[in-house]
Amino acid sequence: MEFLNDDPIFHNVFSLSGAATFDLGRYPRGSSKSVRLEHLGVVKVFCHIHSDMSAVILVLDNPFFTRPDVQGRYVLEGIPAGEYSVVAWHERVRPARRKVRLESGRTTLMDFDIPLTEPEGHE
Repeated sequence: MEFLNDDPIFHNVFSLSGAATFDLGRYPRGSSKSVRLEHLGVVKVFCHIHSDMSAVILVLDNPFFTRPDVQGRYVLEGIPAGEYSVVAWHERVRPARRKVRLESGRTTLMDFDIPLTEPEGHE
């Protein structure tokens, strides 16, 4: 994973996550630093200099993933027929897991309800 600094100020990218622990040190605009994410899991990334900067990286063991659009719709294509476990993930709630059986030539619909509430004091 490469972290490019395109800002006119220094950054110091780090993670203390179980899947990846690193501290890339301070680096200026136009520079980048990288780290190899070798373990599966959630990597929460922060900046030592800017407490409001953060990111979440999911390191997965398969190529089948997607993100919902603004209406919450998603599509996963090219998955072979078979039985699978589908996981809906959001950084603020526990993962929602469901089993699904896919049949060749058929479309399967699967809905997830992930109730997100705004933190107190936010509107």
